[in-house]
Parts: sequence; C-alpha cells; structure tokens
Amino acid sequence: MDNSFLTWLKSAVIFSVVFGLSGCDKLNSQKSINTETDEQPTQSQSIRQENTSKPNRTLLTRAFTHPPSFEPWFVRYPEQEGLLRDLYEGLTAYDPEGKIVPGIAESWQTKDNKTWIFTLREGLRWSNGDPLVAQDVMLSWQALSQSNSPLRSYLAYLNLKNAKGVLEKNKPFKSLGIYAENDRTLRIELDKATPYLPEMLAHISLVPQYRDPDSPVTNGAYMIESESVNSIHLTKNPYYWQKNNVAFERVEYLPFIATKLSDFDVVLDVPEVQADLQHFPQLCSYFYEFNLNDPKVAKSDVRKAIASLVSVTNIVNNEIPTAIPSSYFLPKAMLNGQDSRWEPVVAEQLLAQNKIDERHPLHLNVLYDDAPLHVNIAQRLVGQLTQSDMLRVDAQPVNWQTLQMKRQKGDFQVIRSGWCADFNHPMAFLSLFYSKSPDNKNGYANAEYDQLFEQALKSLNEKERSEIYLKLSEKIQQENLALPLFQYTTPVYLSPTIMGAKKNPVGVIYSKDLWRKVES
Repeated sequence: MDNSFLTWLKSAVIFSVVFGLSGCDKLNSQKSINTETDEQPTQSQSIRQENTSKPNRTLLTRAFTHPPSFEPWFVRYPEQEGLLRDLYEGLTAYDPEGKIVPGIAESWQTKDNKTWIFTLREGLRWSNGDPLVAQDVMLSWQALSQSNSPLRSYLAYLNLKNAKGVLEKNKPFKSLGIYAENDRTLRIELDKATPYLPEMLAHISLVPQYRDPDSPVTNGAYMIESESVNSIHLTKNPYYWQKNNVAFERVEYLPFIATKLSDFDVVLDVPEVQADLQHFPQLCSYFYEFNLNDPKVAKSDVRKAIASLVSVTNIVNNEIPTAIPSSYFLPKAMLNGQDSRWEPVVAEQLLAQNKIDERHPLHLNVLYDDAPLHVNIAQRLVGQLTQSDMLRVDAQPVNWQTLQMKRQKGDFQVIRSGWCADFNHPMAFLSLFYSKSPDNKNGYANAEYDQLFEQALKSLNEKERSEIYLKLSEKIQQENLALPLFQYTTPVYLSPTIMGAKKNPVGVIYSKDLWRKVES
C-alpha cells in the first residue's frame, strides 16, 4: 500500500473529525493560518468601516446561517456549500443558471458512456503554487472511499467501477475506477453506462483536496486569508485559472445572528420570513406515492381520478406559499414547457368505469409523518379527496422513522414522500420508476419505460436522450405514478448592488461570478 496515501488519509480523517459535521464545526481551527482576535479589526472590516457611505467594490460580504464546514466530505446543509465552492473546484462546476460547465477539466469525451477521459486544464496550480495534477483528483477520491464520510456512498451512486467492493472493504482502494494516465489526463471507468456523469461530478464531495489537509491549501477562486470565532476571511487565489474574471478581491463570511439583511451582500437559506427575498427553486419534489402492488390503486384511471380532485395551488398557497406548486413529478426546470399542458378530467366518470360509486366507495389509507407541516398538508389533501362521495379516506399520521420503515417494506397504499436530487439532470428523478432501481419503492414495472430508460443510458446523441427524457416524463404523468404537490425553494437575499447571480435550481451562488454595481 502507498505510504504517502496512508499518511494523507490519516490526516484527512483527523481533519474531518475536527472540522467535519460528524462532530462540531469550529471556526478556531488549528490550521497554520493567521487567527484574528476579536479586539483587532480585520483589513476587510477596516475597509468597510472607511467606506460606509458607499458599497465596496472589492469586498463581498456573505452570511452563514449554519455552522460552516471546511471539509467537503462532511457537508450537512446545502447552504454550507457556498464557502466550500469558493475554496474548491472539481472537474465540473455550475454556471450562474445552474448548468454544468467545465471546471478544472477543460474537456471530456466517451465512446460508450462507461469509459470517460477527462483532460485537465494546462498549468493548474494549488493556492500555494504547487502544480495540481490528475493524480491529486485520483488520490482525493480514493481517500474519500476509505474515510468515514457519509458522502463516500456517492462513489457507488456514480456507478464508479468497483466502488461497491471498495466501500465494503472487499477490494483494494486502488481498484476504484479512476486512474491518472498522466498529469493532465484522468480515465474514469463505470460499471454502467451513465451519460450524465459530467453533471454528477459537480458534487461537493468530489472536489480535489490537497495532500496535506493540515495545510489550508485550496484550488478554487479564493483561499483562506484568516479566521476567528466570528468570521472567515477569504482572499482571491492568485493561482486560480480564471483569476482575471474574479471581481471581488476578498470575501467575508459572518454569522447571521440578530443582524439585518442589508448588512450583507448574499444570504442563502435565510432563516426568517422577510421581505426582499428571492426564492430559488430546489431540486426537491414533495409528493404522495402510490403503492402499485395494491389492487385499489393499481389502475392508472383510478389514480388519475384521485389526482384530478387535488388542487395543488390551494394546498401550497395556504400551507407553504414560498414553494412552487406543481402537478408534475419533475422539477419545472427539467420540463421544457411540458407543465403547460392540461386536460379536463371528470373523476366520477373514471371511478364509475372502475365500479366505484357511492354505494361501493374506494377506501384509501393515506400515510404521512406527524410533523406539523406534513399534518396540515395531509389534512388539506384529505379534505379535497373526501369532497367526492365515492372516496373514503383513512388519514394515518406516524413518526418519521415509522414512515420510512413502511415505505421501505412497501407497507402502504398512499404515502407522503419526497425526493431531492444530488445533481441537475432529469435521470435523477426518472430513475425512481425504473424497475431495476433500488430507489423504486412503489412497485412500478413497465417494459416500455425500462426500454426507453436503458436506451437513454446507451445513447451518445444528446438530442435523442432529451427526447427520451420527455417521453419518460410524459409516461409518469399519463399514468399518474405519483401525486406531486410542490417543489421546495430556498430563500435568498441579494443586495440590490450585487450583479451576476441568477435564480437556479441547484441553489449555488459562486462569489467568483458576482460583481458590484455602484452608482457614480
């Protein structure tokens, strides 16, 4: 075994315990950087104090609403990723609209969607000036596979070759399907065809990390200048490959505690309901799931009748008005206008055709968790369904653990569910109805759906794949395989002077993409 790898891994695990969310994130780290005291103002604070009359063009101020983490392997909240994405960059990244763009990899290619070649940019360097090479990425992924991070399972989710065996300690970590062929070339081998691999590689757990994690060396647009118990200060990374396009020289992260929104330039996941907020759509859908093995809801016409009785707008506007009401399973950003379609449905006619009437009503058991929001939503849903004399609904609240257990066992008829994607691609949602997917819990098995799904995996033509994704989405809709209600959103505050940020479905705002508009 490579001794240098073991030394790095041992340091990485210790580092993750100190800074990771498995324990308690602490800002007073023991890394070899300048730690400020509360009594002496920082350079960036001094700049702000001297220029209170107008916003500073070189300093960006951001808030953290959860304890920040310096360790990409132990992120718990999406909001924590803001700091990490300022400090690190992976093979791919997101643009301001949430679309995948090249990161430290300038290009990639594949002939079968299973073996991928990624070419790194020429002259990449870490923030200390050391060359950043393909082996650094390989070692980072190998170290992740041997760590105690809950995100290590993402390697298997990637369909990375041998990942399952490596994670279970049945295979050596060097057999993981990532290989550095030279300083600029990575070969990634998968167990299954995965045409959306570039979208998956923007995940925060896959950013490269410096071989000595005790040193605060990063590779993103910014590096750590200093930190204290109350603040984190970043300065522009002079070795970042796109440094000439980075407007802000410094970024200051401060806790959002009893402060005004206007004290900041950017606040993600604002903890209070306030005016002047934007709501970024999340890749998270809230829906009720049918158990298709239950004969009462096995027929698509019956499910269509049930869905036609539900007003998603009424439920959302009354219970969670910041969410995006939707009767479609996929998030709106993935529908390409598909959600504009509508067809009239007479529930009673459909139910009657299936021998359901007032004398022989359909008995439904609706299972949901007993947290207040879910209870309120369920009560409105049940109220809408019981307006039909052809339905009898038994509402059954349970605790979250029981809900998950029943869903795993298939012990439900209609159950409150939800899904959040780890990457911005339709297949992250469409896979839930693929019969061979471990995430398929509703028992849907359709040969046509599976054939289309597998065709999309093998296709090398992006246009053909997009057409297949639409067909799969339409099939989910036509057969009412789920009962969608809404898409979650993230409350975001942006100072009126900040330019460059756009609403995006991944909730990412890189500091490097922003600049300040200051009236002369």
